[in-house]
Amino acid sequence: MSVVKKDPELMVYMFISGFLSLLAMIGMSVPQYLEQAWAVDAEGQMTPMYMGFVFLGYMTISIVVTFWNSAIVANSHIRLTGGDPKFMDGVSAAMSKLHIIILWGLIAGTVGLLLKILNQAARDQKGGGAILAIILAFIGAAVWWMMTFFMIPHMIIEGKGLGESLESSKKMFRNSWGENITSGLGIGLIGFFFMAVVVLVTIGIMIVLGPLWFVGLAFGVIGIAVTLAWMNAAEQVAVTALYLYSKNGEMPQIYQDLGMKKFDMASPFL
Repeated sequence: MSVVKKDPELMVYMFISGFLSLLAMIGMSVPQYLEQAWAVDAEGQMTPMYMGFVFLGYMTISIVVTFWNSAIVANSHIRLTGGDPKFMDGVSAAMSKLHIIILWGLIAGTVGLLLKILNQAARDQKGGGAILAIILAFIGAAVWWMMTFFMIPHMIIEGKGLGESLESSKKMFRNSWGENITSGLGIGLIGFFFMAVVVLVTIGIMIVLGPLWFVGLAFGVIGIAVTLAWMNAAEQVAVTALYLYSKNGEMPQIYQDLGMKKFDMASPFL
């Protein structure tokens, strides 16, 4: 939260990423919504051409998200190592690695799509087979997440290739898996709390305003959008901080200045 507060451009990065991703999603959906001949057949099923179009849309979204996450990691690294990043610093760092970002975006997007298809197929099963398939899909997603947790820092900060970054990411995650998991859970829980507050406040405003309920709804939409942007930005900052912690064996200076000298998973009651 301190890093995002010091560098509000990280939120701007997330809004740009979300806006471009939303445009891609709309572009993917329009041909099917309009029932264009090349997109759907006489029975309303997607044509092979449209399926390829949707696949390209997913890849576009994956590349967009990877690019702006890379910009956040680059800016976070500058801040966490004592610098004062500007808006264009993260963009310039991501642009300098655009070729590898595109490649990784295509790979991550393809794997993500395959995992989504596998998960949907598992849910379509019945009985014990469905449970087994869901478990296998969950394990596959978890393993992929663990293997690629530190991919972007190795690609953007160290300038490594995909293969070397993947190997380094796996090794680094094994050395600090507890910290990585608990940081993600912490950000998720805090984000869930703020979103719950936004929802409750939104409902209250809508009830109070009566005929002007849409004003409350607009507040809720904006509030949730800001919360999601903050959560996603904070997650990438945490990845960068954990990367530095795993690499150097000590917390970044901004954490130490706030009294967090080390990452201690021990219970205060033990």
